[in-house]
Amino acid sequence: MNPTVLRTYAVQLEEVAKLELAELGHALQQTVNRMKQLEAQAQEKADRYLLQVREGSTVDQAYHLLDQMDQAIATRKHLEQALAAEQGRMEQKRGELLEAMQYRKKLDLLATRAALELRRRRERQDQQLLDERAWRRSPLQKGERS
Repeated sequence: MNPTVLRTYAVQLEEVAKLELAELGHALQQTVNRMKQLEAQAQEKADRYLLQVREGSTVDQAYHLLDQMDQAIATRKHLEQALAAEQGRMEQKRGELLEAMQYRKKLDLLATRAALELRRRRERQDQQLLDERAWRRSPLQKGERS
């Protein structure tokens, strides 16, 4: 198969992996931002709960705030699981990107070696042609050539 086609394919694989890694990074950052937002809301709800308990709230109000805090904790656990999954996908995608980059570099190296070999072969052919021309033009007689 044509090395140029293989290299183009390898570059495309690398670019796709880079794009997917960027998308995963963006999703990961969104999850982290959402977790920070939930932490701030949870702290606000805890402060409100303590304030209401000090001021004397009804049992229903206290249970309502406790339910909200429980929901926030459940949401946080869910986000932590999502964060761990996203981090795993990012590590996998980093591995794929690394493989794609190594594959492309191998193809680049092979292409460089092939070009060098082609150049050497052409130089040998050119030298052989020059040698043959020089031999044919030499003033030596047929019997003197060896």
